[in-house]
Amino acid sequence: MAEDGPLLNFFPDPPPFFKHFTAENLARLKEAENAASNGANTTADEPGTPPKLSPEQILALPTELRYLIPPAPPSDDASFHVFGESTKSSGTNNFTQTMEFISKTLGAQFILSDWEYKQLYPSVASPAADTATTAHSTDANIDRQQYLNRFNRSILLEYISLLGVLTLDPKSDHKDRKLKHILTLVCNMHALINEYRPHQARETLIGIMEEQVRRKKAEIEGIKAMEGKVRGVFDGFGRAADDEREVENEDIIKDVVQRNDGEKKRKEAQREMWDAVDNILAH
Repeated sequence: MAEDGPLLNFFPDPPPFFKHFTAENLARLKEAENAASNGANTTADEPGTPPKLSPEQILALPTELRYLIPPAPPSDDASFHVFGESTKSSGTNNFTQTMEFISKTLGAQFILSDWEYKQLYPSVASPAADTATTAHSTDANIDRQQYLNRFNRSILLEYISLLGVLTLDPKSDHKDRKLKHILTLVCNMHALINEYRPHQARETLIGIMEEQVRRKKAEIEGIKAMEGKVRGVFDGFGRAADDEREVENEDIIKDVVQRNDGEKKRKEAQREMWDAVDNILAH
C-alpha cells in the first residue's frame, strides 16, 4: 500500500520560527537583556521597561532568541510598499500622487513633457490678511470661492488666447505654454473643490441624521396612533362589560322582586286559609 502524502491544509502553515516562542526562550531573552543592561550601548525608553539591545548585541544572541525581538516600526517618513504601491506610515497624499501620475503620463506620451503641478493659492493665510476676505474660509483660512472665480476667469481668458495662438500658428511653442497654464489652473480648481469634501461629508451626515430623526418621529407618532386605537378598543370592551353587568343586575333585581311577590302571595293565601279555618271552627 502506497504511503499517503502530506495533508493539505485549508490555511497555510504558520512560519517555522513560531516554535521558538516558548517560555524558556523568553526567560533566556530576559536574562540576556538584564545582563546587557549594564553595558554602555543599552538604553531604556521608560523606567521599568527592558533596555534595548544594540544591533551588535542582537547579532550576538542565538538564532532562536533573535526571532523573539520584534523589528523596529518604520518612521513616519519611511517609504514601504503595500500591494505594489508605495506608502508611508504618516499616510500618503493621493492628490499629489495623482498629479505625479498625470505628469508622468503626459511626459510618456510626449504631450506636455515638462509639466509639473504648481499650487497657485496659499495654503495658510498671511498674518496681514484681511478678516473680511477670510470670513468664508475653513482650515486654510482662505476664501476658496474667490480663488475659484479667479481660476475660472483665467481659464476662459487663457482658452481664448489659445484659440488666437492656434489660429496664427498651430505649431507654435507658445501653444504648449498655454496648455500647461490651463492644465495647472484646472488642477488648482480641482484641489480647491476637493477641500470642500469634509463640508460635504458633514452636510451629508447631517441630512442622514435628520432623515433618521424624521423617521423615528413618524414611528413614534404611528405608535401613539395605534395606542389610541387599542385604548379605544379596550374602552369599548369595558363599556360592553359594564352593559352586560347592568343587564345581569337588572335580571337579578327582577328575580328578587318576583320572588318577593310570590312569597307575599303565598303568605296571603295561607292567611286566608287560616281565616277560613277559624270561621269554620267558630260555628
